[in-house]
Amino acid sequence: MKLSIWIQYTWNLKTLAEEAAKLPSRYTVEAATLEDRNLLLAAVSRSMSMEPSWSDDLAARVKLAEDIIQTDFPAGEVTFVAIKHGARIIGAAAIRDAGDKVSNLPLGVCVLNEYRCRGLGTFLLHESLRRLKERGLEEARLVTRKGLPADRYLYPKFGGERVVLIGAPA
Repeated sequence: MKLSIWIQYTWNLKTLAEEAAKLPSRYTVEAATLEDRNLLLAAVSRSMSMEPSWSDDLAARVKLAEDIIQTDFPAGEVTFVAIKHGARIIGAAAIRDAGDKVSNLPLGVCVLNEYRCRGLGTFLLHESLRRLKERGLEEARLVTRKGLPADRYLYPKFGGERVVLIGAPA
């Protein structure tokens, strides 16, 4: 059995800048609705499946996404920030504002492969952190797999502090 190495990022929301990069006008950002569940699942699953670093854990991550979208989202335990291009969801992040959770962004920041490297992930991360700050949290956490491009390039932004975890995240 291969031992997974996970990374936990923590952001101090008290020091989070209010403004981040602007979203190009061809995209919209909004809170996803329950009617968006199938579109969310398709976008999140496809985003993860196109990332080779998730291959060892892909089935478990997609199952986690399904559970969060089909159970936690309707129960009000998470909300979703979605970036849309027309009616299509091209990026999404689940937000869990319960302060005692291991991860306030349980699925991380998901952007479809063909829309990456355009600043959308940076915008989505900042928007998610901003919304958590707006809800009164002073700190936000996220757990991800070591070696993902997001681990190397996205999550260190906005002062994300990195701690290595061994084994499955709690």
